[in-house]
Amino acid sequence: MIKKIYTHRYLLHSRQGLNSRSHTTQHEGALIRVESDGTSGYGCIHPWVELGDLSLDELLLELKEGRVSRQVRCALHCAEIDRIARFKGVSLFDGLQVPDSHATIVGGLDRVAISVEEGFDTVKMKMGRDLQADIKLVIEVHEAFPELKLRFDFNGVLGAGQILQFVEGLGAAIREQIDFLEDPTSLEEPVWEELRDNYGVKTAVDRGIDKASASELEFDYAILKPAVNQVEKLCDSSLLSGRNVVITSYMDHPVGQCYAAYTAGLLDEKYLGLVNKRCGLMTHGLYEPDAFTEQLGKKSSKWKSPHGGTGLGFDDLLEDLAWKKL
Repeated sequence: MIKKIYTHRYLLHSRQGLNSRSHTTQHEGALIRVESDGTSGYGCIHPWVELGDLSLDELLLELKEGRVSRQVRCALHCAEIDRIARFKGVSLFDGLQVPDSHATIVGGLDRVAISVEEGFDTVKMKMGRDLQADIKLVIEVHEAFPELKLRFDFNGVLGAGQILQFVEGLGAAIREQIDFLEDPTSLEEPVWEELRDNYGVKTAVDRGIDKASASELEFDYAILKPAVNQVEKLCDSSLLSGRNVVITSYMDHPVGQCYAAYTAGLLDEKYLGLVNKRCGLMTHGLYEPDAFTEQLGKKSSKWKSPHGGTGLGFDDLLEDLAWKKL
């Protein structure tokens, strides 16, 4: 089967840095278009170099030379699933129930308040830049919205002493509202069990999930990203280990976001009760709006598929992009 591959580079603009390891507000990625049997399928490559990914140029070179790393492999898998659906003339979201989402918060109390107004009952806040400021913010959020469920993502930047300081500084009432701490420290820090056993706080692993799942590390949630993970393999291991699974986007282009949402719905059907009822699929609101985000509608806990179209959607928008043969 002869395949032709084309690319379209894009740049997403955020209001501020989107994780504790970077302050950049410009985020480069590429859509890929894989043509086979007269039909094209689309995928997304969106590296986070500050979190350990290869650069976009390196990933596209891999794609060109046929050296397929996990991120390139996932993008090609997305494109093939999308291509088959477009060949059949159907939407991948037909009859699919996509789980609800938490709000991904980058910013202060004002951003949390907006998300509550939008109907979110759970927020995931990016933490780790300034420990004392983080504690103060969480206390303010809890005072304003005491019933709000809280998830905190540290991207593994804190040491054991720092994360214990954070948890102790919040107090018992706030700890009861915490769903989990995501990547609170590196996997090697001997504090994960203490967080659960001494403070009643559950933990989640995102970066390094393959290593963590194969180890004896005790954690409660597996954060899976279809953009970079072999999700079914990790769902199988989570099922055996009694862990809950949260499917999230890679904070990438709406095409990648739709692939994450499709995968979340598919896995929720296959693994009954395994996928958490609050995933992390609604991330397009982190970026300045464009024609693609407009099709996903206003940010909400409820997933909204692109209107009309086949495969993952966006048919006309994708067709009109400037594509360069790889």
